[in-house]
Amino acid sequence: MKHRVVGLDGWVQPLPLDFEHDIVIHDLTSPAQLVERIKDATIVYTANQRVTREGIEAATHLQLINCNGTGTDHVDKDAAREHGVTVTHVPAQNTESVAEHAFALYYALRRRVLQAHEIVMASDIWPVGGAALKKLGPPTRTNSEETLVVVGYGALGKYVEKTATALGMKVLIAERKGATVTRPDRTPFDEAIKVGTVFILVAPLDEHTRNMIGESELGAMDPTALIVNVGRGGVVNEQALVDALKSNKIGGAATDVFETEPATKDNSPLVDPSIPNLLLSPHIAWYSKRTIDNTLKIMKSNVENFVAGKPTNVVVAGR
Repeated sequence: MKHRVVGLDGWVQPLPLDFEHDIVIHDLTSPAQLVERIKDATIVYTANQRVTREGIEAATHLQLINCNGTGTDHVDKDAAREHGVTVTHVPAQNTESVAEHAFALYYALRRRVLQAHEIVMASDIWPVGGAALKKLGPPTRTNSEETLVVVGYGALGKYVEKTATALGMKVLIAERKGATVTRPDRTPFDEAIKVGTVFILVAPLDEHTRNMIGESELGAMDPTALIVNVGRGGVVNEQALVDALKSNKIGGAATDVFETEPATKDNSPLVDPSIPNLLLSPHIAWYSKRTIDNTLKIMKSNVENFVAGKPTNVVVAGR
């Protein structure tokens, strides 16, 4: 059969596919445009655009949804399963890039890079004896004084652990929240929350991780602790994080991911310049040449393998 391939968000142009097909790639797809754009599709590419139950049910010829990244929470997997639609993803294609971005955010927070830049740019602070140090606040920690807690222990979590260990940090791997048994290489979640001085979150978003870090967890942390989220928005309760930062319950936070994306002042409490010690980046931790090269190769192989009857990187098995 001749496949109809539709890309919902054209952040990159996919590599040519070696089977008979037509292809249309859209730069962006709004929720209101979804049904019309995929109603005749047999294969859909999506990076971040949501594929809802409504869209899946309207797409009566749909066979495959390929998520062009690790996460699949933007696809209604229950609907896909019910309608026999296969869902595939691109696992671990951005491990190095995302880990490096996480540590870039960490150092920017811990070393107060933006504040130091502002001190120099102001021109009237640095020349005054001791004023620069007063502006920066209390002395910071070095790597050997940090206890870094990794939350989420897939390929990315393991790479974060490796990097942090090489930097001289003490590293703990948090057990799943609410787990009744602690595995030998893990630290109970509640204990990790109390002893960590840095938390790098690389967990996926699901029913077990949504709002995993909330008011009680933030209140139990060391008041100098830093949180860096490069996993998924919604793992940290955004309003609770704002409240913790404004009341100095924690030392700072940085996030590359948001509960609603793109994040704006209208849909996220984090997009507020008055929040102290908060760094934001627009879901770009993945952005590197290696990530793009890896993603394109796996996108191509996922789709071609599916058409050949040998699907790979399957999250939901269709008919």
